[in-house]
Amino acid sequence: MECTQPQYQELVLEFHSTWLHKEGKFEQDTTVSFSLGRQVYEMNMAQFAIISGLYTEEDVKRPEFVTCLRGAYNKPRDYSVGGAELEEFWTTISDHPFASTNLITSVHNPVYRYVMKILSTTLVGRKSGENKANWIELFILMCRVQKREMNLATVLADSFSRG
Repeated sequence: MECTQPQYQELVLEFHSTWLHKEGKFEQDTTVSFSLGRQVYEMNMAQFAIISGLYTEEDVKRPEFVTCLRGAYNKPRDYSVGGAELEEFWTTISDHPFASTNLITSVHNPVYRYVMKILSTTLVGRKSGENKANWIELFILMCRVQKREMNLATVLADSFSRG
């Protein structure tokens, strides 16, 4: 998957338009699939974690790679948090009630606001306004603040899947 030539818009479009992440299928060889340079790649989450550069081969062999938190979802899933946990965390960082529109500007701590803004403009895909804190951003911040280990590969895969 190493590209020795400059990156082209066509490669980015091809990657994102063919990206597929099968949530909950962590260890299957088709958990992640995409095309790049007219070649199809399929892999499990550990392989994706290594190829993306987020983890080493030694990292993915640790039991924590499989058992740490993978994201935040409406419906209960293994190794994830739900809306109630995010809402509880939100009440510790903002005076505004937890809702479908959680504004980053309502976060008290300027460092947390800054981190949320960085996440909203880099790692996390946007479906709505850039000042809205989405669940992935809240999940990442919550894990960092509460010192809970998360699986960055699944966070990245979810982010790519956001359209």
